[in-house]
Amino acid sequence: NAVHNWFVQVCQDGEDDCRPAFVSREQLEALRDTCREVIADPTLAEDELPTSNGFFFGNTDYDEWYLEGLRYTVIIINKLLTMPDEWEFEYSSSW
Repeated sequence: NAVHNWFVQVCQDGEDDCRPAFVSREQLEALRDTCREVIADPTLAEDELPTSNGFFFGNTDYDEWYLEGLRYTVIIINKLLTMPDEWEFEYSSSW
């Protein structure tokens, strides 16, 4: 839920309204870099990639599950960034 919260804050102007939002390569790189920073120093988690409360979000602890989600996010973003430059990305969530 911390990664979702990041997309809402950075790409959706803080509006969690399930609409698709454009995500630039620079934004993906910034998220990946922030994930890496938090993985390297988990004490940064609450300030850099805070969790979000909500019915669908589950646990909000900064624990191994949280860190595993960040590791997976880094893997996925690295794959996305290998796509051709003309590719565009968007994020959307749905309940």
